[in-house]
Amino acid sequence: MYRFEIDDAGVLKVETSGFWDVPTARGYLSEMKRYLTNVRDRWGYSLVLVDGRESQIQPKEVMDEFENLESLLISTRGDRAAYIVANSLAKMQAQRLTASERLKVFLSPTAARTWLTAYEVGDRR
Repeated sequence: MYRFEIDDAGVLKVETSGFWDVPTARGYLSEMKRYLTNVRDRWGYSLVLVDGRESQIQPKEVMDEFENLESLLISTRGDRAAYIVANSLAKMQAQRLTASERLKVFLSPTAARTWLTAYEVGDRR
């Protein structure tokens, strides 16, 4: 369903897969908050790389749980997040859900990581 890992560069890497229910979405958000707190405490801001290529289209009640995800991901100076999706339709749908220039959607993992790490804000702790 989901897996979190902080790499040596301080990038929070997240992999999501499958079809979720509301308890799974709530668990994911709880874990995301915990990991974001750890990353921000250590490095001052968060860089998040979410690989959702194995995720399914989620039902409305699950998507409703993610209403405030953008503000969770992009809340401090320097925060950036990149989502990797499986196809152009998923990319178009995901782009409609974001208003921030610091959260982008990609088809390519390489392009996502390059964009995510290209604009460091000052020295990370």
